[in-house]
Amino acid sequence: MKKQLLLALSFLLISGYASAQKEYKLAKSTGRLTLNISGAIIEGYSGNEIIFTAKTTEDAEVDERAKGLRAISGSGFTDNTGLGIEVTEKGQEITVNTVSKKTDGELTIKVPQGIKVVFNNNGNALDQEDILVKNLKSEIEISTSFNKIRLENNTGPMNVKSLHGTIDAIFSGEIKGPVSIVSVYGYVDVTMPTATKANIELSSSRGNLYAADAFKIAIDKPEEKPVAKDRTDLKNVAVIARAATQTKVNGLTINTGPNVPGLSTSVNGISINNVYIGRDSENIKGKINGGGTDLVFKSNFQNVYLRTK
Repeated sequence: MKKQLLLALSFLLISGYASAQKEYKLAKSTGRLTLNISGAIIEGYSGNEIIFTAKTTEDAEVDERAKGLRAISGSGFTDNTGLGIEVTEKGQEITVNTVSKKTDGELTIKVPQGIKVVFNNNGNALDQEDILVKNLKSEIEISTSFNKIRLENNTGPMNVKSLHGTIDAIFSGEIKGPVSIVSVYGYVDVTMPTATKANIELSSSRGNLYAADAFKIAIDKPEEKPVAKDRTDLKNVAVIARAATQTKVNGLTINTGPNVPGLSTSVNGISINNVYIGRDSENIKGKINGGGTDLVFKSNFQNVYLRTK
């Protein structure tokens, strides 16, 4: 028995030595939390404090020369939490900024359900970490350049966009709209219950759209695009015509215009009517279960997936 107790105590001591947790709390249950940081795990809960924690391990690099000093940056931010971040509060606005290039360990933020969460990170690829947002019942806004984003069991409303990062979203129950999830160069993968009532839009300029048959999307009739009657009647397509570009290939000058009757492409002065380069984007607008919440899922260059829960 004594041997077992000694082993248990030894295990606890080793575990405590191997990893430690720093914590900072802010008494706040309503308002807006703006996060200007590289990445985090953000979790909603039914409390009345915003709780910031960072886990560090035994092998975490420690700068002995920095002991007794506080991290500062050229931006003017000062670490007032001990976690490598600055937290400021002005009325209902709470703002978090990164002070050092990396936070002190993996940052987890527990957020009361009455607080709106805004996440911004439009820095370079070296300053991007994964983002996990889960169990939030309040509004979410995310804007990033390279972060991979994962959303789990959030209700919305939400506006999530990334330039290069992929976005995975799993909805477990009721969805409060509007919901917009968009990536330019990454895929968008969404899972939601088949019972969801929604007005849905799926779109990809260069990728494909995939959806589970169980959703039975009632696709809206596409709107008719204006078409010029002849070469002199181009008023309705003037805006499209401005999108024409000029390209040189092996010494040939190519002026390309969209595939609209009445417009032409010229190669070194030779007119070629209705030349089309590329392909139309995939775009679907429709209703699920008769319509309801507005949902928009888009990727410019990758695929969009819609799965059943």
